[in-house]
Amino acid sequence: MLKYLFTIILVFTCCLKVAAQKKSAAAFNSYNSAGFIAGKLPVAFAAQTENGIAYKKWFAGAGVAIDMYYKETLPVFAAFKKEISLKTNSLFFYVNAGKNIVAKDKKIVGTFSTVETKGGFYADGGFGYKIKIAKKGSVFFSIGNTVKNIRQIETTSDFFGMQGISDTHYKFSRLVFRMGYQF
Repeated sequence: MLKYLFTIILVFTCCLKVAAQKKSAAAFNSYNSAGFIAGKLPVAFAAQTENGIAYKKWFAGAGVAIDMYYKETLPVFAAFKKEISLKTNSLFFYVNAGKNIVAKDKKIVGTFSTVETKGGFYADGGFGYKIKIAKKGSVFFSIGNTVKNIRQIETTSDFFGMQGISDTHYKFSRLVFRMGYQF
């Protein structure tokens, strides 16, 4: 967890350093959004923030999210965007990839069983539309597909001490709808 936190702080510090340089065409950007994830299970809430450097029509940075679908996880990821200008507004495409970190209930211990949940790969990709509302601010809407991998290991034992282990891998592919503010 410290490794991911250190990476985010390092990217954020580099972004601020580059944004402070007046000679550079690169600038600090932040995308903050909330939305819903829909799949086979009930619809769930999601929120995320991405911070990084925008250069011309490209954006690269790091992000962290809250994903409430099935098991609450905190995806930590690298974020990339490409904009296509349409007068004052723009269309954008995005790709995010990283790791899920299980937020709570990592290990549930019962009388005769223990269930341990581990995070896995996280990916998100799609497109959106950005509406400029201020000199350095925009509202955006996006739709995409997100993949979340989780692993659950259940260890059971009976009254006589016999043990059984069940190792289940879940791969959720879902639609995600977001609305947010970029500055």
